[in-house]
Amino acid sequence: MSKRNSNPASNTLFNYFTKTPPSNKKVKLNGDAETSAKTNSPVSIKEKRNESKKRERQPTKSPDLTKNDSEDEAPISVKKRKRIRLNPVDSDDSDVENKDNKIEAPKEKVSLEKKLQESFKYEPGDSPKGNKTNRVIPNDTQIKTEPQDTPVSADEGNWVHCKLDWLKPDKIRDAHKRKADHPDYDPSTLYVPPEFLKSQTPAHKQWWEMKTSHYDCVLFFKVGKFYELYHMDAAVGVNELGFSYMKGEFAHSGFPESAYARMVSTLVSKGYKVARVEQTETPDMMQERCRKNGLTSKYDKVVRREICQVSLRGAQALGLQDSGPAQAASEHMLAIAEEESNGRSTYGVCFIDTTIGQFHMGQFTDDKHSSRLLTTLAHYPPALIIFDRKHTSPRTSKLLSTHCHNARREPTNMWPPEKTLKLLAEKYYCTDADGEWPEGLRHFLHDADALGLTPAANCYLAVKALGGCVSYLNDCLLDIQILGMAQFEEYSPPDVLNTTLTPEDKDENQWTGGNTMVLDAITLRNLRIVQDEGCLYERLNFCSTPMGKRMLYQWVCSPSCNLSVIKERQDAIKELLENQELCQDAKNILTTLPDLDRLLAKIHALGNFKKSRNHPDSRAIFYEEKIYSKRKVLDFISVLNGFGAALKLAELFSCTESDMLKTITQCSPDGRFPDYRSTLKFFKEAFNQKEAEKEGRILPGEGVDHEYDSTLRTIKEIEDDLKEYLEEQEKYFRCRLHYVGTDKKRYQIEVPQSAAPKAGSEYHLEGARKGFKKFSTSETKDLLARMIAAEEQKTNVLKDLSRRIFEKFSADHNQWESAIKCIAMLDILLSFAEFARQQSGDVCLPDVTYEKGQKPYIDIVEGRHPCIPIANDFIPNDTQLGMGNARLLLLTGPNMGGKSTLMRQVALLTVLAHLGSYVPAQECRLSLVDRIFTRLGASDDILSGQSTFLVEMNETAAIVRHASVHSLVLLDELGRGTSTYDGTAIASGVCVELAERGCRVVFSTHYHSLVHHLAAHPGVQLGHMACMVETDETTPDDEENIPEETITFLYKLSPGACPKSYGFNAARLAGIPREITARAHQVSRNLEKEATCVRAFRDILRMNSAVELRKMLSALSI
Repeated sequence: MSKRNSNPASNTLFNYFTKTPPSNKKVKLNGDAETSAKTNSPVSIKEKRNESKKRERQPTKSPDLTKNDSEDEAPISVKKRKRIRLNPVDSDDSDVENKDNKIEAPKEKVSLEKKLQESFKYEPGDSPKGNKTNRVIPNDTQIKTEPQDTPVSADEGNWVHCKLDWLKPDKIRDAHKRKADHPDYDPSTLYVPPEFLKSQTPAHKQWWEMKTSHYDCVLFFKVGKFYELYHMDAAVGVNELGFSYMKGEFAHSGFPESAYARMVSTLVSKGYKVARVEQTETPDMMQERCRKNGLTSKYDKVVRREICQVSLRGAQALGLQDSGPAQAASEHMLAIAEEESNGRSTYGVCFIDTTIGQFHMGQFTDDKHSSRLLTTLAHYPPALIIFDRKHTSPRTSKLLSTHCHNARREPTNMWPPEKTLKLLAEKYYCTDADGEWPEGLRHFLHDADALGLTPAANCYLAVKALGGCVSYLNDCLLDIQILGMAQFEEYSPPDVLNTTLTPEDKDENQWTGGNTMVLDAITLRNLRIVQDEGCLYERLNFCSTPMGKRMLYQWVCSPSCNLSVIKERQDAIKELLENQELCQDAKNILTTLPDLDRLLAKIHALGNFKKSRNHPDSRAIFYEEKIYSKRKVLDFISVLNGFGAALKLAELFSCTESDMLKTITQCSPDGRFPDYRSTLKFFKEAFNQKEAEKEGRILPGEGVDHEYDSTLRTIKEIEDDLKEYLEEQEKYFRCRLHYVGTDKKRYQIEVPQSAAPKAGSEYHLEGARKGFKKFSTSETKDLLARMIAAEEQKTNVLKDLSRRIFEKFSADHNQWESAIKCIAMLDILLSFAEFARQQSGDVCLPDVTYEKGQKPYIDIVEGRHPCIPIANDFIPNDTQLGMGNARLLLLTGPNMGGKSTLMRQVALLTVLAHLGSYVPAQECRLSLVDRIFTRLGASDDILSGQSTFLVEMNETAAIVRHASVHSLVLLDELGRGTSTYDGTAIASGVCVELAERGCRVVFSTHYHSLVHHLAAHPGVQLGHMACMVETDETTPDDEENIPEETITFLYKLSPGACPKSYGFNAARLAGIPREITARAHQVSRNLEKEATCVRAFRDILRMNSAVELRKMLSALSI
């Protein structure tokens, strides 16, 4: 697309960037008065001067794809580009049609243009609205514009698209003319009447045709060097990106190509789906196509455009223009396939972080509450959920909408697994005789099918879910680069995974709990472990690299139950804590590293051969391609330097005594860090890094690329032949000769005038200058033709050189990935050491044990809550479960006395212990915990139609069904969602069941009758949160006056039961009027008397001794 010049006062996007058009300006009717007023003004004189300086438009050439302007060859030069163009929508993008347009260029606009170009130098993470006030808005006295030919209104209802009857909300239909109430309505498409399309200009017809199939997308429509937003998309640009509408009857806004990364990241972060539309031919190419094919229609005489990428949360990938998400956290795309039977579902899941390219696939049977699916959603939070429109149960649909309300949900018609496998085989993996299925995918293929086109048993839904991801990636045009990485991994929910143990675990100690602790979605939420402000993940996250932060999230969601792993981590963290200088040196290295995971995926995409040939981006015309070329070279250099810096870690930790630190920092045989030194040396020496950074291109050294070396050898041979031929001619003419000429007239022999008569008929005179004549021969012409061919070959090789180098680098993906994992693990260990260092109180390494036949226990001395920062004001507590005491602690205490805090504290210290971290306590000893269950807080789930009590019962049912002797169970005030008797009875039954099962339990309650009932149970110990009660002695204690009690919370766990809950204290603190609490006091006293009488009467009936009866009656006071 060429640069267009037009009248600045006309409808141009340049005017939009330099000033806000007067949207409410009235059209002046008195044209003569306007003219006379302007004639007498100083501005009019200036305009006349400018008018006299009008000149013919000088068209700027479009990028010439045949010339050597590739990203690898052309150097980078920063130029200020000025954008002025005439009616882009009505244009057919050809320079020919505007050849005779006149322009005027006021001098005042030069400085504005420079400011405009500067204003678009920003980073993708910046917010455009924040810079809105910095936009250049010239003073009216500096630049005057002509009155508008058509009125511009700020009222959005006046735009053309707002007046179209078929775009009214109640009349919109999809591409198949189905209305919104139709069960198969597709909201991603739009029906556009054919007669309307015929009335559009060629470019606008292209836009509407793309909008028809991508109605749910904001189209970034490339016109020249700018992306345009039209109609309803323009409104999004104005409302979300801070743009202003351009003049005209249709809504219109836009921005330069160089601003794409920022604009797309802003819209995607706000939940929009963005389609990037690129020109895939220049006007010259368009004219050649029309000439060759004899096309004469105006709709043919428009440059071709194609959608090159669709971006949204969960489907972003790093590429030539797109810098990807700004945050380190993963945003997963999740596909779910379901089969329901008897109220229970079997799920197939496939999820992927598209910025990294790792697929996770699995299939599992779930309970009626979909507990395993909820746990999967918590461990791998999705930003995009794809589910089968027809085969997803209403229960699962409701679950996804309530528990993933921040995720975008896309109902689709999922492919059958056989179709998915056939597509993968034909298009991506088994395309030739040498093609083979990726290692991680073979488990899901049936062994009896040699071609691999049939899913394995119990993998049908998993492959179907994979098809959902593949289909969506294909729609977003990300399939080639992501599937090309061929990274697949089997996924199982934590409780399913723990049913399979390694032989070492079975032989060592007969542990049956699994390799990781199970933390389901309910537990993660109740304990605030992740995805919450001030959660445990935030407190532990002192990581220096994005890779470490992502791995830490998975560690926290799945703490280890492998004793050897826990001990190794503890030894490593202890050594790091004791050597702060070593930690600081390591952190200094890690902080310099880029996001190697994502950059590795980007390099693979840029080196993908199929993408370079078959993807629309390979045909796109980029006007800032030199900048993109420099950016990708800098990214590659950043990756090389990052892996180079990581090698320094081996030297830094060469003397470490920790086995784990040796494993992740040392190469074989001492460790598992991959030895890529020779590979890295090859790529670092493959080209001159300083020159590449400066020029934005890669010129390889000798031995790096065989094709490039071959062309250089050919050129060298031709140069030698030229030199040898010149020497022969010098002998013939008996004088010094030189080659002269340029381009296609090179290698002319310049002969002095005195020797020229010797030239025979085989010498062709090409020219002359004073004292010399220029000759060519058949030999020089042949050598010139050979040189031109060799140079063209060199140019073609250089065009594809970066891709081939990136492809060669990606061929060692496994060793780069192994190195990244080791770096991330070291980062986490340093983070744990820093967490321990940040604690102001005592910290200790927990003693985690497991011996066959040993009864489970927890023994914490002076433990503190790890997520509460006020350590100096926090009251530490001792907690013992087992160790000679009962393993069920029945906890009572006043409201706000700290019961829930103590329960969460015990659980979080247990999680920290299994992570291998230090814990905030003087001492901590415990046996392995296979799973933590929680029933904390009271809330309903109104969106799922579940009452508070039903939510309680669902969570309790999961506990009773799955808790083992090695589990830790936290139950907070079970049964309060129903009547007192029902609640007490259910709480009592659950409490007895868990006590007899022998698992570690903290059970808090305000049911004092429950405490009285279970006080003598051998599996139950009583405890309470201590408080100090002060009674107002100035108020008489009688039936009419009840003295007010002041409660001082001691927040200390003490043995025994608390006599009261002191709920009136909480009521007083909440501000309930005194007369209400006084009346409630009286009612409470009467109820207590009645309960005392009932208990006394019951005890009397049980007594058989008259002496005991008299003794009791004498002591009774009612």
